[in-house]
Amino acid sequence: MSGSAGARARSLPARPAAARAALPRWLRHALRTALHFVCDGAAIVGAYWLAYLLRFRCPWVLEHMPLRGGDPGWELYAQMLWTAVPVWLGLFRYSSRLYSRPWMSGADRFLQIVKGAVFGTLAILAATYIYSRLAYSRLMLLAAGPLAVATVSAAHFLVLKLDAALSLYESAAPLVLIGGGKVAELIRENVKARHPLAGVHVLAGTPSPDALIKAVRETGAEEVVLVAREADHARLLELAEACESEGLAFKMIPDLLELRLGEVQMDESLGLPAYRIQHTSLTRANFAAKRAFDVLFSLLVFLVAGIPLLIVGLLIRLDSKGPALFKQKRVGLKGRTFEAYKFRTMVTDAEAALADVRGRNSQKGGFFKAKDDPRVTRVGRWLRRFSVDEFPQFINVLSGDMSVVGPRPLAVATEEMDELIAAFGPTAKKRMNMLPGITGLWQVSGRSDISAEQRFALDMFYLEHWSLGLDLEIILKTVPAMVSAKGAY
Repeated sequence: MSGSAGARARSLPARPAAARAALPRWLRHALRTALHFVCDGAAIVGAYWLAYLLRFRCPWVLEHMPLRGGDPGWELYAQMLWTAVPVWLGLFRYSSRLYSRPWMSGADRFLQIVKGAVFGTLAILAATYIYSRLAYSRLMLLAAGPLAVATVSAAHFLVLKLDAALSLYESAAPLVLIGGGKVAELIRENVKARHPLAGVHVLAGTPSPDALIKAVRETGAEEVVLVAREADHARLLELAEACESEGLAFKMIPDLLELRLGEVQMDESLGLPAYRIQHTSLTRANFAAKRAFDVLFSLLVFLVAGIPLLIVGLLIRLDSKGPALFKQKRVGLKGRTFEAYKFRTMVTDAEAALADVRGRNSQKGGFFKAKDDPRVTRVGRWLRRFSVDEFPQFINVLSGDMSVVGPRPLAVATEEMDELIAAFGPTAKKRMNMLPGITGLWQVSGRSDISAEQRFALDMFYLEHWSLGLDLEIILKTVPAMVSAKGAY
């Protein structure tokens, strides 16, 4: 900023101190971290104690897996814990990042706990095998892993509840956002979730340095975040220097985030900081992890629901003429077509009568859905209401054409992909960068009751924010969405 602009900023009245609660923000963070260490350490000890009781004191276990030697006593394992607990806590901190990521969702936190428990179990098994091969029970050390997942998850639930209570006593300084839109709303939600008493004040346009400092002093803010990027570089530098002169933190959100939220990464390969656009296609490692999860989950579904699904097939055959399963060409990964399986919910010549019901389409933007479709059978109406007709698509998951979670596979017959591109432009093609899914983000957010624009936005959000934690969260939300039958027809 020029000297005159700096002089104007410094000539304004001194900024009043923000209203303070009893607990500084740094102290809340320190208390939360300390509570995590203490409670997680106790949870790990508790897991090993439960594993000890299970292995050496449980009659059923002793009957089916007799001890080769005697009971060495808890004291042996208690001494081992002086090493094991710090190893586990170190893995939770540096590998799972459990104590440094406050924005982690519940599902992601659970998966990170599982990750830390697996590494912790393997590390202790390796250490005890090397240093004292016969002294420790391998079965007990293995059992401590899943028990630790449960006890550490409970510990985190307790600590986060205490942290939420502490947030009411935190000295949460207000925040000034320059600009609005999707990113500003996301920042507001995140800040309010972690610091409920923090005020978030939005300046719609890009202010002058004097106007910004005036707004900061009126609100008592200690941080300024720039979201809008209409101003030129000279104005941005003036705003940054005005904040520096006032001792304010000044942050900028790249404007690319407005369109590519979640795809922008820092790249230092040029010797200078640069933004790199990350394509939404999964990396090989992520694709392998997602694929492994899909196969295991699909096998579990068929194991648990196999007989009920056979009964559903029988009811379909009794209700109307035709096969129980229906095959339809759908658009898959990279635009490849495949045959998607579903329970038949319509009469056998439904596709031949498609032209007669096109006018009933209640959706737009490439999504075809007709209320009161006369082609739907009696049993089919109930299957659609509770989404039972989707279960045969687990066959497609096992064959590699679909995933459990992903964008809805678009039908070839109704030209849904072409209509989607016409409605939303070439960006719609990004849906083909991932395997289509049986369920997805918009299916648990209102199903057919939400607009085509909202569906498309939720599909894009999923593509750009994919994680195993998000997949698990969507799966857990799918069950109540099916039971409620809201938005299904």
